[in-house]
Amino acid sequence: MKIDKLHFENGEWFLNGHNECENSSVDIVFVFGNIKAIRNYDHSALLKKKYPNAHIVGTSTAGNILDDVVSNYEAVATAVSFDKAHVVVKHTDALNNDTLYEQAEELAKSLPQEGLRHVFAMADGLKINGSQLVKGLNHALDVSLTGGLAGDDLNFEQTLVFADGKADEMSAVIIGFYGDSLHTRVGCKAGWEEFGAERIVTKSEGNVIYEIDNKPAIELYEAYLGDYIKDLPASGLLFPLNIREYEGDHEVIRVMMGINEDKSIIFAGDIPQGSTVRLMKTNVDNLIDGSSLVANTIRPYNDKPSLALTVSCSGRRSILKQLVDEEIEAVHSVLGGNTQIVGYYSFGEIAPFSDDILNCKLHNQTMTITAIYED
Repeated sequence: MKIDKLHFENGEWFLNGHNECENSSVDIVFVFGNIKAIRNYDHSALLKKKYPNAHIVGTSTAGNILDDVVSNYEAVATAVSFDKAHVVVKHTDALNNDTLYEQAEELAKSLPQEGLRHVFAMADGLKINGSQLVKGLNHALDVSLTGGLAGDDLNFEQTLVFADGKADEMSAVIIGFYGDSLHTRVGCKAGWEEFGAERIVTKSEGNVIYEIDNKPAIELYEAYLGDYIKDLPASGLLFPLNIREYEGDHEVIRVMMGINEDKSIIFAGDIPQGSTVRLMKTNVDNLIDGSSLVANTIRPYNDKPSLALTVSCSGRRSILKQLVDEEIEAVHSVLGGNTQIVGYYSFGEIAPFSDDILNCKLHNQTMTITAIYED
């Protein structure tokens, strides 16, 4: 595997360091950029000039990760040339929440199944129910699934995804990785802790909560957020909900993405009626420790070049602020110089639980890493 690193400024793409790849042999280029850079430029066309045979895929973000820092560039990219493995890319730009589960299933089934080792997915981060997307993809796949939802800094206005063309809303792209030489390792950690009383979701539909403990859901946030209440929904990232649907079930974290006119709350993924919920909080040390833990779980077993596709939640960046680089540095220090780190801050992370690798979920407030390498 060979990897080129690039950054985007003033309407052009530039190499970071040396050209490691033979341009015509590049299989795929991952592009992560702020909403303006993704909306205003056709990166597929721009990068095809340099890598004519590559798939160009990407998403808008809430921050771009390259090497051991959160990059100040408008967009970053990583071009990958595999030694023996290859990729297949599938894309749809007509998602509909009413049929999202079925659309996701069909998208996953469109990938050739023979030799498939792993799937990485990216999708609109605001206008779709991410849980239904992940459930549909996961149901149709017999391999591990990871990825993330798009971001738009913290504007909560528009997110975009693209594959070999211009970026669109209501879009999803999946990348299938193929070949016996290919190996993946997946890790997902949070670093948040619960506080306050357990409560019951007494009225919800999909990813919208109407009532908690038979009271308007917004009252829970009004009781705990204090001065933060005026900054909703962005401040809701600081106080996510821990969700448990059944006793003994895996717990997931959900963040607020918007508030409807009737004061019901829109979350990034499903919160079933009857679920037990608790508010959560964290601090800088817990988040950085969580990042180190996840890096240790996915460290490649050989010393060949590897790629670490890193998706961290935008809410973590809101907490870390000027210390955000320390989260990425913690990952870099564990994985070492042979691993190229690239990724983004998202509105939702897609990953399985470590003890059930084929049971993928939509998460919030996690650091998720997919390490990809070849024998």
